[in-house]
Amino acid sequence: MEVLPHFWVSQTPKSIDFISSKKIKSILFLSKYKEFYKNTSIEQLRIPLQVTDDNENDNVQIYQHLYDTTHFIYEKMITNKNIFLIGNEEDFSILYLFIVAYLIRYGKLSMQHSLQFLNSKIFIQSFRYHNALFQFYNENK
Repeated sequence: MEVLPHFWVSQTPKSIDFISSKKIKSILFLSKYKEFYKNTSIEQLRIPLQVTDDNENDNVQIYQHLYDTTHFIYEKMITNKNIFLIGNEEDFSILYLFIVAYLIRYGKLSMQHSLQFLNSKIFIQSFRYHNALFQFYNENK
């Protein structure tokens, strides 16, 4: 799904035909385990996030990647390069957090408006990373 122009997201990898048809230039995996696409020259990066039983530690681990990741997405988008963000197989809310963080930082939206915008595109099933989101929002408002 295209959340914003040049910014595609999915919880799961899509076919290479999808990647080609959307002219994706960079793929960012928010998972430690999902496999890279083979036999392609498309830039592929991994943020090796893993869900544990320690939600507080998970919030810290995920927060540490929010600035670099949102900046990477921004750099691709301002140069009109399509980027594809692929979520984590263990928790949908990881993908949601990175989208909302981008909207807060570069869309200059409030947390409430960012969540409303996301919910208009994707049904938010649950959200586990409140601490990371609040910390990021308070630093970017």
